[in-house]
Amino acid sequence: MRRQMRFLTQGGLVGVVLFALAAATPAGEGFRQLGKGVLTVVPPDESVDDVAQVFNLHELAQGRGDAWDPDHAPSHETLIGMARDRQFLRDIWCLEFAYKPPRTITVDVPEEGLTVRKEKVWYLVYRVRNVGGRRVVFQKDTEGNDDRTRPQLQRLDDLSIPFEPQFIFETHEALSRDEGILEHRDFLDRLVPTAMEPIARREKIPLEYLHDSIGIADRPLAPEEERWGVAVWQEVDPRIDFFTIFIYGLTNSMQWRHDAQLEADFEHEPEYERRELECLRLDFYHPGDEAHGDFEEVQVAHAGMFEQLALGSRLLEAASRATLTKAEHIDYVRDLGGRWQDFLEPEKEAWTGGSGLVPVERFAQTLAKVDDPAKRETLVRAFLGDQAIGWMEDLLRAVVSPASPEAAVQGQQALEAIGLNRQQVEAAPLESFATIVRRLEQEPTMEDRREKSAAFFGPAADRLDQIAHEVAIARAAALLKLLQVDEAELLQVGSRRALEFIMPNLVTQPDPAADDPGRVAERGEEEQQELLRGLFGHDGPELFRRALDAREGEDYRWLFREARQDDIL
Repeated sequence: MRRQMRFLTQGGLVGVVLFALAAATPAGEGFRQLGKGVLTVVPPDESVDDVAQVFNLHELAQGRGDAWDPDHAPSHETLIGMARDRQFLRDIWCLEFAYKPPRTITVDVPEEGLTVRKEKVWYLVYRVRNVGGRRVVFQKDTEGNDDRTRPQLQRLDDLSIPFEPQFIFETHEALSRDEGILEHRDFLDRLVPTAMEPIARREKIPLEYLHDSIGIADRPLAPEEERWGVAVWQEVDPRIDFFTIFIYGLTNSMQWRHDAQLEADFEHEPEYERRELECLRLDFYHPGDEAHGDFEEVQVAHAGMFEQLALGSRLLEAASRATLTKAEHIDYVRDLGGRWQDFLEPEKEAWTGGSGLVPVERFAQTLAKVDDPAKRETLVRAFLGDQAIGWMEDLLRAVVSPASPEAAVQGQQALEAIGLNRQQVEAAPLESFATIVRRLEQEPTMEDRREKSAAFFGPAADRLDQIAHEVAIARAAALLKLLQVDEAELLQVGSRRALEFIMPNLVTQPDPAADDPGRVAERGEEEQQELLRGLFGHDGPELFRRALDAREGEDYRWLFREARQDDIL
């Protein structure tokens, strides 16, 4: 990650510019007053490690190893030797990018049959400017040859630069309880011609100077030319709080990656070589509110802020849940002779979808071992609280006594598909419930799971998501007690600092000695990963890693996206 934040007082570019006199129009056309408001300027990435890179010529060197050591010539003069550690020099350019805060607007969108519908779209107004490029040149030695040990950077100010942008709007938020704590969605910018005029009018930019993602790529940018554009996204859920925008096309900076396990493979072409373009990452925060239509309060966030708040909110919910529900989570685990590890979600690779249902299945199986109905009710209340008793009754009642004839037919077909009928459910309700939950866990997508859950439980299907959520919170609450976290203090620090507050309990454990009763020892990596899964679910370790990688104060990043290696080129 490279960052070039400079300030006006230091002779550089300011991060936020008030521009009542807006920006220059295409070179040679003079200046006009375009747009009003706050424009955030991102200076071009001027790091030099991408100008000269060293790689093998894999088409020649692939799989050869050190098989040939010549007798009468140095090995570096062989074809294989010359194919290794080659230096590649490239002219690198990077555009200056400036943007206004993302907003929403309602526009008319054409449909089939010559009709239109109203749709709220997201958009980002931006400006790009050609500030030139850079290349590596070498000073000359005494004989007039390039001295490869004395590189220097040379500015290129006469470049015409193509700009073919791609904007990706991405969010990782879970917007419903069945999605757990994390759910990935991304959206590519779209051409919405009917949105251009309303956006231009609202942003005070003449329509002829505002380009969509195709129009702005019509011709290269001349030196010092700047151009205005807008990226538009459709079908974004208005409830989101955090989102990230990735912008490709601002630079031709590139890096190569090779699959190491194929280095010695003679039979395959070098398709494992991956080239990735550098992109700009912008993070934003806005408290989701579907009724709030203008989104004027969108703020720049830093990477990792979402993860910090998401994990912190889960900790606060777990710390306060026992008081709200009158549950005694830890007593339930002890009374049944079980462990909190029994209610862990499976590893992410073992299933797809949102929150895992395996803990719910195990909860039902554990209850089924208790013969006394009164004790079963006590255990449910102890682990999940009073409301969970009604939720489970609603689910089982929906299976045994469907709400309508249509639901009865649909439910019977769903039961038969897993080898059950209503009589068996009545005779062994908890065992049958566990079987149904196991079947739902096997659905390939969250949409499939919702559809199949509705077939079993009808209108009561949402109760299953509530139970899954409560089991996860109960597991986290039990862990907080085992970790000896001061829950009263935890509730006072807020979601932003909650993860930081429990960190000592998470990474260390008591290791008392006779001469030092307060001594602690560091927990092993495997134990820490298990604790994170217990507190936050199957995505806990990854979210924790990203939360620790947060850089407060950094409002943009130039990066190569590991998660999108195959998107570009």
